[in-house]
Amino acid sequence: MASLENAFVGAVSSGFANLAVYPLDLAKTVIQTQLKQGDLYPSSDVQADVSTKESTGSSKPKKHGIQQIKPKPEPPTATKESLEQRYKHALDVIVKVYRNEGFGGLYHGLSASLLGTFIQSFSYFFWYTLIRRHYFRVKKVKGEAARFSTIEELLLSMLAAATSQLFTNPINIVSTKQQTRRGLEGDNSFKAIAKEVYDEDGITGFWKSLKVSLVLTINPSITYASAEKLKDILYHVEWNAKDLNDSSLQLKPGQNFLIGVLSKIISTCLTHPLIVAKASLQRSSSKFTSFQEVLTYLYRHEGAHALWKGLLPQLTKGVIVQGLLFMFKGELAKHIKKLLFLLQVYRKGRTIKAN
Repeated sequence: MASLENAFVGAVSSGFANLAVYPLDLAKTVIQTQLKQGDLYPSSDVQADVSTKESTGSSKPKKHGIQQIKPKPEPPTATKESLEQRYKHALDVIVKVYRNEGFGGLYHGLSASLLGTFIQSFSYFFWYTLIRRHYFRVKKVKGEAARFSTIEELLLSMLAAATSQLFTNPINIVSTKQQTRRGLEGDNSFKAIAKEVYDEDGITGFWKSLKVSLVLTINPSITYASAEKLKDILYHVEWNAKDLNDSSLQLKPGQNFLIGVLSKIISTCLTHPLIVAKASLQRSSSKFTSFQEVLTYLYRHEGAHALWKGLLPQLTKGVIVQGLLFMFKGELAKHIKKLLFLLQVYRKGRTIKAN
């Protein structure tokens, strides 16, 4: 299929897949962004200086190169509980949100999330198709082997994902803030939160955490590179230069689903600490400024296991979405191909009749 057709099929499939598991997405975002010590802010004070200040009465902090993270003064009890309600696991989040906010609460921030998903998937598959086709032609001209190696698959996917992130990061920022503003009063609409982001950080606020998002392009890269290799290993998919980006056309729905699940498990387990860091940077009222700061804080205050917190809901949501995405995309691509063939036959028939 052409770049635009492939992008549209990928975006629609991704939208349906994410809609099916959105409550799980909400749960994993809340789990990943809740912290043990309440709301936080970055500070250049060293925690050991606290006792010195108290004894000497000096308020002058000692400067250090690395920012430390310290708890803010205790907020009012009601506000603190609503902002940082503790959840034990993903199911606990879903149950409590349903009890407190009803069925609609489970789809909090859905519009922004679906918009972001559609644009991100459309952009990714468009660039992914375009870049792969162009690189394939270059290899063909040079007389090199037509099939892509694992390294080539990774690099091409990373380039496509990085390009799409430049366009979709602003929507992801708003969507994550909507999901993590539990219990806060005020307008929580897409427009209101977008204005809030602009007022707080200016236009650059919409690309906050872009650095970690670009690093995370390794996630879809591993997913799609793994998928291509798994297709070869499990189902011996034939190489077809015509269907360069549609090898899923050769597989059944269940086979495409399995490929999506296995490839997503591999990529998620390898990149989960960065996923946690990205969610923490984008959360509502986040005071972290870099993903290194998030990872350092979590490691020091909650232990190494905190870098993989929310892994189960992330895996559950991720593998189902990726499995459904691969399955929907494969079936939609088949139907679109049939539809285009029928249209072509119909046009030829009309031309013959006209002559």
